[in-house]
Amino acid sequence: MISIRKTAAACALGACMTLAAIGQAAFAQADAPAPLATGMVDSGTAEGQVIEAVRNGDILSIKMRFKPIVSGKSEMVYSAVTQNDYENSFYVVAGNKKYLLLKDSNDKPLTNPKLLIRTSKDSPIAGTWHGKFPAPPKEITEVSLTIPGVETLDAIKITDR
Repeated sequence: MISIRKTAAACALGACMTLAAIGQAAFAQADAPAPLATGMVDSGTAEGQVIEAVRNGDILSIKMRFKPIVSGKSEMVYSAVTQNDYENSFYVVAGNKKYLLLKDSNDKPLTNPKLLIRTSKDSPIAGTWHGKFPAPPKEITEVSLTIPGVETLDAIKITDR
C-alpha cells in the first residue's frame, strides 16, 4: 500500500514537473518579441525573423533570429564576408538609397563574420545575426534588409532611441 502511494506521488510529481516545463517553454516563447519581418533561408530549414531595427543617432542596428522549420539540420548560410559580398550582398534599402554595412577601425564589416544555423526540435532558435548600418534620415521609418542566403526582408519598421 505504501509503495502504491509512493508510486502515485512520484507520478503526480513527474506530471507536475512536465507541465511546469511545458508552461515555461510556452511562456519563454510568448515573451519573445514578434518579428518585424520574416524571410526563409535558401534551403528552407529555418525562417529568418528581424526582431529589432533601432536607429540610434547615425547608426541603424538590426538583429535577427532564425526559427527552425526542419529539425536536425546544420547549414552554413555564409562562411565569410568577402569584399564582393560586402559591396553586393549585405545592405539595407531606405527610400531609394542603398546603405552598406559599417566597418570597424580594422576595415571589418560590423556583422557576423560567418553565419551557421543549427536546427533542433527542442530549440526555439537556430541562430542569430546582427548588423550595423548608417542610419537613414529620420523621415524614413522602414527599411528592407538583404543578406546572403536569406530572402529579402521588407517593410522593417525602425524604432528611434
